Amino acid sequence: MSFLKSIGWETQLKPFFYKQLPSRTGWSAVIGTLCALNFLLLAVTGMILAFYYVPSPEKAWDSVQFISKEVPLGKILRGLHHWGSGSMVSLVCIHLLVTYIQGAYMKPRHLTWITGVMLLLCTLGLGFTGYLLPWDMKAYWATIVAASIPAQMPGFGEYITRFLLGGDGMSGFTLTRFYSVHTLILPACVVLLAAAHIYLIRLHNLSDPRERMAGEHVQPEEAEKPYRFYPEHMNRAAAAFAVLFIALLGLAAAVPAPMEEPAGAFIADYLPRPEWYYMWLFQLLTYFTGAWEILGSLLLPIAGIVLLFAVPFLGESRIKGLINRPIATTVACVFVICVTYLSVMAYVDVSPYNRTVTIPSRQLSEEEQKGLKLYVERECAYCHNILGQGGRRAGPDLSNVVRKKRSESYLIDYVKEPVKVFSSSTMPSYKLNDDELKHLAAFMRSLDFTKGVKPVTVSTETIVPGITKPKQ
Repeated sequence: MSFLKSIGWETQLKPFFYKQLPSRTGWSAVIGTLCALNFLLLAVTGMILAFYYVPSPEKAWDSVQFISKEVPLGKILRGLHHWGSGSMVSLVCIHLLVTYIQGAYMKPRHLTWITGVMLLLCTLGLGFTGYLLPWDMKAYWATIVAASIPAQMPGFGEYITRFLLGGDGMSGFTLTRFYSVHTLILPACVVLLAAAHIYLIRLHNLSDPRERMAGEHVQPEEAEKPYRFYPEHMNRAAAAFAVLFIALLGLAAAVPAPMEEPAGAFIADYLPRPEWYYMWLFQLLTYFTGAWEILGSLLLPIAGIVLLFAVPFLGESRIKGLINRPIATTVACVFVICVTYLSVMAYVDVSPYNRTVTIPSRQLSEEEQKGLKLYVERECAYCHNILGQGGRRAGPDLSNVVRKKRSESYLIDYVKEPVKVFSSSTMPSYKLNDDELKHLAAFMRSLDFTKGVKPVTVSTETIVPGITKPKQ
């Protein structure tokens, strides 16, 4: 008894564990607890993986290979961490979606919702910083594409890109920076936010599913069995987590965590994509080209995040429940359908780069044709798009050249020594003679699709015969 008193069982722990929850709380309330348990699984597997991982460009890829092939149960640990990160993103999104549809974010739970949104952003941040750590081709190029997006912002955008990369381009500083954020900063943020989130839930209790209006006090019926955090809710959560863990364990054993060639390798026809939960956003970028590129890459995502934070303050309706909120249900369904469609289209559109090229429908001049041939021969589509079509989006969309009023001399200087023109550029310098530089600049300046000029897609085989054949 003295031990129980010393740990505050009667005054602190017992009220916490045996707290009465709404008697008709459904299984959807388990999702939030599953998020916490899934995070613990990721933390444990991540700490074990950190014993063997070396965060340097020279050793990172080899250390991950060592974990997968040499460390006892290393393949299973990597698989649990990899597939667990995907389930974590899914669970947090589903939890937020259910809360929105049910109206469980309404007063006095405004701050609970806001901390939930912040946890979603931290979870996505963990996914973004985590998939660079293997230092393979997918990680390398996906990070370059994502980090280059802020550079489109006028004024301070370039500084954001440099901050993300830890310098003027991808390097060991980028890897160690991402490793620190992934293993130290974001997990600490998740723990603090989760503690605040749980405290607010305990303070205001779970939203009673029988309420039609926020703030109603529903009296439990005498025949109803009590539903407490422990043991009823924890028994449900334990059963659900057991199913989740077995599923992740099966995936880890049957489908090993993917691992591509080391970063920096040149692989013909290679076209990387981000993790599946970012695929819809990647596909969205392809629909905004030219002057609209900044809208799809920056303004829409930022507006979406602001809208998420503003949800509790939009409108004055206090109606709750799935059946009573047809508009909210419709909005949620449309969002899910759009994200699913974009994700599916992103996978459907995956195709080898440099098989086709988009050019103006008008007749190109001799100089522009020579520049087009150089563009294909030098495989510029490895990094650049034209009207959203092409390679990795590591470089700017070349259909924006005219809109940005880039002169011939500017383009020539940029191709010769990119870092001198744009300090955070990741583009290598190209050794071309003066005539070749002029031809390439002329082709880039020909990519003006305004004033009724339509784009056409042509096969690169017609420009440089044999270009699409695999290299020996």
